[in-house]
Amino acid sequence: MNVRPDTIRVSIYGREYSIRGDADPGYIREIAHYLDMKMRQMTDNTTVPSTAKVAILAALNITDELFQRERQIRETADDQESAVSVLADRIEKTLADISLPRSFTASPEIPEAGELQRIETSDRA
Repeated sequence: MNVRPDTIRVSIYGREYSIRGDADPGYIREIAHYLDMKMRQMTDNTTVPSTAKVAILAALNITDELFQRERQIRETADDQESAVSVLADRIEKTLADISLPRSFTASPEIPEAGELQRIETSDRA
């Protein structure tokens, strides 16, 4: 059975709209308020002849904000990737430069699988 989402009433730029969506009603109200605020900012200092033009200007400004944030995120990710690479190189260099004490450099012989079973078996007797 399909459950239809509730309809939320919002006011954008002086007009009432019924919005239906799966998102939380509070979130829908929040983004509607943000759009309303952006549209009102477009007309703070100038007269725009139509609501459609105001909406387009607001959409362009919101899109610009989105693109700037995406660019900032990419730059931050690139910076973090570079920093991790530098740290990994430092770790590798440091590990290569470390000289282990002589007792750690010689590794004991590892017994073959069959020998290990014989050792375990002989200890039980």
